[in-house]
Amino acid sequence: MWRRLNDLAIFDAARWPAREVVGRIFGGLMGLAFITRRFLQLPNSPGYIEDVAWARPWFDQLSHRLPEFLAAKPVDLEIYRIYYHYTREEILLLWGMQALLWLVITGGFVAYLLAYLTRKPAQSVARGFMQTVFPLAIAFLPLVIVMTEFTYGEWFPPSSKFHLKGLYGVTMVILFGQFLQLIALLQLRRSFTIMSEARVLIRSGIYRWIRHPIYAVHFLVNFCYTLLYFHAGTVALYLVFVAGQTIRARIEERKLSAAFPEYEEYRKTTGMFFPRLW
Repeated sequence: MWRRLNDLAIFDAARWPAREVVGRIFGGLMGLAFITRRFLQLPNSPGYIEDVAWARPWFDQLSHRLPEFLAAKPVDLEIYRIYYHYTREEILLLWGMQALLWLVITGGFVAYLLAYLTRKPAQSVARGFMQTVFPLAIAFLPLVIVMTEFTYGEWFPPSSKFHLKGLYGVTMVILFGQFLQLIALLQLRRSFTIMSEARVLIRSGIYRWIRHPIYAVHFLVNFCYTLLYFHAGTVALYLVFVAGQTIRARIEERKLSAAFPEYEEYRKTTGMFFPRLW
């Protein structure tokens, strides 16, 4: 039954009409949607401090015109200073880190958009459920994690001395990971794909040492988000995500090995998710 499902014509991308054009249009629209969403999320992340309070009336007015799921719940970081006696310097540092993180993540979505619009045609297209639908499902799984309840404040209340230090640490790790992802994505650009396809073999930059640096970053970043949204459901989602990404990477490697004879040598000299130490 599974083989019959996997072999259905609907899962054969080679049979999809104008698949490259449709892929660029769909990817472009998705990229624009995510970028637009990022701008609408500004009141929540990085949030408001006294220095940018002038923007709040404009965003408040905009949020009243948007559906509830699009409007971001505003976060006023000045509350930390008023109610929990954090210093202005501590709040400015947190806001600055969150603002920089917003910029890097938004830059990542711009890079995804450019990759979709400029990537090379597939030399070996995706075929079967595991090469078409499965990668898409796994790729969007982290969005479910961050759509759950933010529980960090329950584990470490704002009155706790560790609360702000923990936010600093987690934000720095996420920022580091997102920056690496942006670099890896720009280097992968010509070969970018979500489904399991072979386009161009990239062996330069970060890919000289790691075959799947973007997936490795996803493991790190989404582990941090799981800590911020920590409960049994998000832990289960994260474990499914890691297992799914590993399966996805192995499927891609079989695809690349078949399309590029030199891939096997490349595989033997590089690490899958981490650099080889010997």
